[in-house]
Amino acid sequence: MHKMLLGLCLGLVLGPLGCLSGGVPLDELSPEPIALLYWDAEAARRRSELIDAMSAGPGQGSSRRGVARLGDVADLVTPDEDASARALRLRRIPGRLVLFRPRTGEIAPIEAAPPNARPLAWSADRRWLLFNSAHLDAGTTQLYRYDLETGEVRKLTHGPAHHPEGSYAPDGSLAVSWILLDRDTRMAGLDVRPTGGGIDERILQGIYPSSVQWSPKGGALLYVHADNRAEAPSDRSQIVLQAAEEGAPPDLLARGREAVFSPDGESIVFTRQSGHLWRLARMRPDGSARRPIGESAHNQRNPAVSPDGLHVVYVSDQGSVDHLYLRRMNGTGDRLLLREGSVAFPVW
Repeated sequence: MHKMLLGLCLGLVLGPLGCLSGGVPLDELSPEPIALLYWDAEAARRRSELIDAMSAGPGQGSSRRGVARLGDVADLVTPDEDASARALRLRRIPGRLVLFRPRTGEIAPIEAAPPNARPLAWSADRRWLLFNSAHLDAGTTQLYRYDLETGEVRKLTHGPAHHPEGSYAPDGSLAVSWILLDRDTRMAGLDVRPTGGGIDERILQGIYPSSVQWSPKGGALLYVHADNRAEAPSDRSQIVLQAAEEGAPPDLLARGREAVFSPDGESIVFTRQSGHLWRLARMRPDGSARRPIGESAHNQRNPAVSPDGLHVVYVSDQGSVDHLYLRRMNGTGDRLLLREGSVAFPVW
């Protein structure tokens, strides 16, 4: 596997001023790799210029704010032809699925993965990385598994439905979201595939569940019921916890998006809208004890918690490119992890 070594910025970033001392020490971090979608410096520059140009178009305003949305379900189901055309233009500057080691700054591209493959989840033993791609199935988004030991990629889902997201349960069961679109049908839902295969169990139908994730304790699924109404003054998306059983009642925990469990299952980290910005927050699995995770004057999106539960990485759009940042779960020690290029969708 081809590997590139990138230098790390030793500290915090203050816009274009560069790095200052401080932040979480690198030897404090988990050595486990972070899977993410990555654009090198040249691709990031071209992509940023395209986003800025589209954002300056009629009706776009400052829509660039809020971090890369490549592979978002809205790209699949939106009736807005202009939005679909914008997404297609961005895909022409593809990112690569890579493994990033935060202690060393090493970036290892997953050569077997197609362009714009989006990482979704690790298996409990961290041998398998689940990702999606629309590149290999005539534009229909499907789920694939990358084997970290053998380097092999295996296709897990098939059309005609899109399968944008999924997550591994502790016992190896696979939760799979789906969207069926044709001339007469627009349906979405969530299924669970048993360990070793077999007949999928329908858990949810009628809404699209984004940010699907199993509880580390098993038996329950975390997801977001997104509210994409443009006229709403603030985001009203709901974070939901539901038993992995057909007809189980959903437990609405809080408003927010991009919810992920801590490895011990005792906390949920998510993003919530505060004014015009998105900020990191955490809560207990019953929705109580909600509180922010640090502060920032910039957007904080796509959180991922470290395997030891001590740190959270996130994507922030300081400047015109999306970078990878990190802080402790108590909100201290902010630092830039990747200075060169642009990133999206970290999974740690």
